[in-house]
Amino acid sequence: MVDPLYGASNAQAAVDQLLAATNAKRTSSATTGRDSVGKEAFLTLLVTQLRNQDPTNPLEPHEFAAQLAQFTSVEQLTTLNAGVETLAQQGQLNSLMGETAFSASLVGKTIVAQGDQVEVPVTGAARVRLDVGTGGGEATITLKDKNGRVVAERPLGRLPAGQQNVDLPSDLPVGSYTYEIQCTGPNGSKVPVRTFVSGRVEGVHFTNGVITLRVGALDIPLSNLSEIGQP
Repeated sequence: MVDPLYGASNAQAAVDQLLAATNAKRTSSATTGRDSVGKEAFLTLLVTQLRNQDPTNPLEPHEFAAQLAQFTSVEQLTTLNAGVETLAQQGQLNSLMGETAFSASLVGKTIVAQGDQVEVPVTGAARVRLDVGTGGGEATITLKDKNGRVVAERPLGRLPAGQQNVDLPSDLPVGSYTYEIQCTGPNGSKVPVRTFVSGRVEGVHFTNGVITLRVGALDIPLSNLSEIGQP
């Protein structure tokens, strides 16, 4: 016959030991951003409690039913979380496949994308797309190299308001640059100008997990795309 005092203390010790191990697992798994303690640990805790309960004061039926209900809830939540993760991964994969197929369909077409890159070819016939703010004004373009060093600055004359293609001066140095537009209104106020990149898509690349479109020597993120033209 089990000593009631020994049975109670033994049950408490076993449960405390299992809880300590469970908490240690939770602490360890927290560093990885996931909780690895689930229905298995809960079921082990319940079985340990039953094995070491005091024979003279066993677990009441309603208490046992409540713990079984908790176990069922834990199991259902674990299954639900796994299903949600699977759906999320599948959704990300489908999205990536769709973006890849769309990007491939752009090869050979002319596009316009938000950005501040420009390529000056050997012929010097470079062009940029601009969206000039209300009223327009006198504009100047500044070219910078990859280190942010200014390599050229040229006046563009007066630009009207609205979207427009602007041919750049033919004496600009050959190369790939970022550019800035400074536009001043009649009263000396600064006129906002949005800059774009335009050109023919020659290929599709993956750069740091991002889909980019190759336009000449420029790599343009797909997310910056704003207009698609004809081949």
